[in-house]
Amino acid sequence: MSAPAPAPARPLRRDVAAALLVLVVWVVPISQGAIQAAPATWWPTVVRDLGSISCLFRHRPESVSYFFIQVLRDGRREWEPIDERALFPMEPFGYRSRFDRFMERFGAKHEASRLDLARWVAARDRELNPTRAPVVAVRFLAGAQKIDPARPPTGHWQKPAPTPQTVRVLSSHDLRVTEGTGGR
Repeated sequence: MSAPAPAPARPLRRDVAAALLVLVVWVVPISQGAIQAAPATWWPTVVRDLGSISCLFRHRPESVSYFFIQVLRDGRREWEPIDERALFPMEPFGYRSRFDRFMERFGAKHEASRLDLARWVAARDRELNPTRAPVVAVRFLAGAQKIDPARPPTGHWQKPAPTPQTVRVLSSHDLRVTEGTGGR
């Protein structure tokens, strides 16, 4: 007769802690998202993102938001569009650039984020175009295009041209103003 098999080893405390962490940080928000439209807003952003991944496309968006950057160059009076593809060449989000994603996520809500981006745009434009007049002001425009359920968009979506009827000014930043302030 053979000796009885040894009892299975008990799980390590760190394994139990890791399992509890996954349960709290991922499974609970997913479960909550399955019941509601998405994890609750009181969860940290990273947790909401992880929980929302399993709940993608639960509701059809009613509109598509889009953003533009315009600059004012030294000695000029007219705002001009800036080449977003030169500043943000990667499009890791389909046909939307990092600028579009940033503005959708943070920039449309936070003035300080737009001011930081305005300073970066002016500095980057100076690097890319040293012979042109420097950027002295940056403004951000936002618009939204309604999606008609009867005729959903097809193909490669492009931002519509900005017109006073379709966009609004989110903020304007005069970079000639002393450091730490930005005009609205």
